[in-house]
Amino acid sequence: MAVLSGSPQPVSLGPGYFLRAPGIQGTAELKLPRPPGARALGRAPEDGTEALDEALRATDVTEVRQIDLQLTALPPGVAATTRSLRSPDGLQEALELSVPDPGPDMGQLVLACDESGVLTWHFPVQDQATTPSDTSRGGAGAQNRFLIPTTRLPPSRTANTTDRGIIGILGRKLLKVLVYPLLDPLIGALSDHFARDWETKHRPYGLRDFSPGNFRTANVEPLGSADWPRLAAKPALLFVHGTFSTAHASFGSLSDEAFNSLYHRYEGRLLAFNHPTLSPDPKNNIEWLLQNLPQDARLEVDIICHSRGGLVARTLTERPSAFGLDTARIKVRRVIFVAAPNAGTLLADPDHMVKMIDRLTTALNLFPTGPVTETLEALITAIKVIGHGGLKGLNGLACMHPTGDFLKTLNHGEPTGADYYAVAADYEPTDSGLKALLAGTVADAVLDRVFENVPNDLVVPEPGVFGENGCKTFPISDVNRMLQIPPTAGVIHTTMFSSDLVRSKLLEWLI
Repeated sequence: MAVLSGSPQPVSLGPGYFLRAPGIQGTAELKLPRPPGARALGRAPEDGTEALDEALRATDVTEVRQIDLQLTALPPGVAATTRSLRSPDGLQEALELSVPDPGPDMGQLVLACDESGVLTWHFPVQDQATTPSDTSRGGAGAQNRFLIPTTRLPPSRTANTTDRGIIGILGRKLLKVLVYPLLDPLIGALSDHFARDWETKHRPYGLRDFSPGNFRTANVEPLGSADWPRLAAKPALLFVHGTFSTAHASFGSLSDEAFNSLYHRYEGRLLAFNHPTLSPDPKNNIEWLLQNLPQDARLEVDIICHSRGGLVARTLTERPSAFGLDTARIKVRRVIFVAAPNAGTLLADPDHMVKMIDRLTTALNLFPTGPVTETLEALITAIKVIGHGGLKGLNGLACMHPTGDFLKTLNHGEPTGADYYAVAADYEPTDSGLKALLAGTVADAVLDRVFENVPNDLVVPEPGVFGENGCKTFPISDVNRMLQIPPTAGVIHTTMFSSDLVRSKLLEWLI
């Protein structure tokens, strides 16, 4: 076990592993990861869930070491004489972890987990591995360096932006050193098209039946020719899932009672649209839908959509001609937008997309709902792509950028005659984990405005679901067509359909 004294000099944790933590004192212990079977025993919040372990294995990510930290800050007078390290964005104090470079055929990540349950992903701070002179004594060879933020601005910012406290670093922190091959034996090299190819295999398109017996099930036969006359006989109910998700994952938390009621109201005419969300944008999603709808099929639908699925629904409903689409065979009567980024989310900005993935990873760690592992698989895949190509190949995420080309086009739409309804949440955490995440990852002014000054559900600003966005169909101002979930309800972006408030409104608004 290594002792940290607050010195700016690197401390050896073991062969090839070094830590620099100026201004911070405590201990650091390099460990092998616990075997999978042993993790369930005495699992702490900083260990992550078993679903996270499964998702890492499923995406071929291997945990090679853990660094167990017990840390405190130096007294202010002493710390003032020590020049701290800065996080890659320059906004936070940080510690520096140097680890052996796994070689040119492997990628590397660090997943930081603190005792409040916050999980954050970190990339090497430079493209090429280096060999710090300080590490030559240990024969470390080539190194990758990671800067792990340790300080946060106070939750309520003041003009005194130097008023920083070491909020998240006190106590235990676990750093998981992860590696993964840059060549997948089935999908190929990690490149601009990796997300597309991964989704083709793991998140394929499909139109599927949705019924009380299968709506929580992944592997359901696609709709066949015998289904379309039944679905077209009267209005049907279409479910459109959100980012990183699938139909059964997004809507599986609906209660049996609520789902059965919808099923009977629509006389069994329920269907769901499974579609990839990382690589293609909503225009591409609707293109597939139209190409795979039987030529003689004519549908009239109501839509329940979650998150990015709202943009897919609007592409079908409002702006098909702007995207060169002919949607005459599908008439949309009404749309219920649940946590949809109709005005976008700044977490889709290239500078902040990892923060969105941090938030969703943490939310699933603290409040697991439904098939968490498969959602985490998509999040980890996106992290790997971002680490090696930025936003290349992630048009499905970039479409949610408030000032991006996709939303600029979509939000110049005209009224369509469809009735719009909106569900949005204002979440104010009382648990230490999500409170720490909110306070700790929004240090720049843009994110302060969106996620501290504006109500939000951790991912989407509440007013962006129903407010003005440039499209003449918005705002949705009729209070009878809106549900604004209060902070006291404790509902976040990933738990919408677990809420009795949401279920009640769905039954009130549909048929």
